[in-house]
Amino acid sequence: MTAAPSVLFDLGGVVVGWEPAGAYAGVLPPAEVADFLTRTDFGTWNRAADAGRPFADVEAELLTRFPEDAAAVRAYRQNFDRTLTGLVPGTGAVLAELQQAGVTCAALTNWSAETFPVARQRFGLLRRFTGVLVSGEERLAKPDPAIFRLALERFALDPAGCVFVDDSPANVEAATALGLTGLHFTGAERFRADLEQLGLLGPRAVPDEPVLHLTEDRVWRRALADGAYPWSGRTGTYESEGFVHAGFADQVAGTRARKYADLPDDALVVLELDARTLSVPVVVEDLGAGPFPHLYGPLPVDEVVAVHPYGGADGNTSRRVGPPFTTRA
Repeated sequence: MTAAPSVLFDLGGVVVGWEPAGAYAGVLPPAEVADFLTRTDFGTWNRAADAGRPFADVEAELLTRFPEDAAAVRAYRQNFDRTLTGLVPGTGAVLAELQQAGVTCAALTNWSAETFPVARQRFGLLRRFTGVLVSGEERLAKPDPAIFRLALERFALDPAGCVFVDDSPANVEAATALGLTGLHFTGAERFRADLEQLGLLGPRAVPDEPVLHLTEDRVWRRALADGAYPWSGRTGTYESEGFVHAGFADQVAGTRARKYADLPDDALVVLELDARTLSVPVVVEDLGAGPFPHLYGPLPVDEVVAVHPYGGADGNTSRRVGPPFTTRA
């Protein structure tokens, strides 16, 4: 690519997982959900909301046709948060790597203006984009060429250097017709491989030294009992931050001083991870406080290779967390 490189992301199914059936838990028996969505032609009325039609109007029309389904008709908007299944595995790491490489990253999503704030509040990763163009706010929706032109103009993107990624082949085809490079998203690994072929990314650099996560002993014990660790750091979750904070051996003391100064050493533990075998990608990046390793996926409890007590008071991080850690030269 000779033009300034950029990537325009779809969100639903690419960055954020979405399953509409989730809205009907406790409203309809599981066996009846698919029938309801088919009978009411969910795809059509959801696309109308994505294109800017108010949900109140959509629901009023549905209630005239399906009065016996009143609770289910209203459930989708009322329970929308339940339809969001989490961040799509791996996409956040690709986004981070693109930004490290100086590639402009923006988003173009078919999404109701009334429900998008739910996702914006829940998923911190969305803050990483230069901007997000929401179809419901513009009263335009993909695959209408007009919304692609609007996104290119708003984010100052050159179509000749812009990659568009979406899980909908129809939307990819529409973008390609306008001169963008369209990629059909089937998973983050394939997406990243496509970006390598286009020359936007090189092979992923994987740290070969231990990646460490500092946390409270009581929090770790709870994670072991639950089988899941949802946190990013002392405050914030993986979803709210978009990644899990971590560090190298010579960075642990600084994290302790900034985030855990009010706690005694024996209240803390250091979790050791091996980025070379970890099932979630690790990206070393500088977001303003220096280069730190970040986990772009929930910290996998069963992949922690060692748990070290945080002890000592002499400021020697490598001694404090103990072998096999070594401070970087």
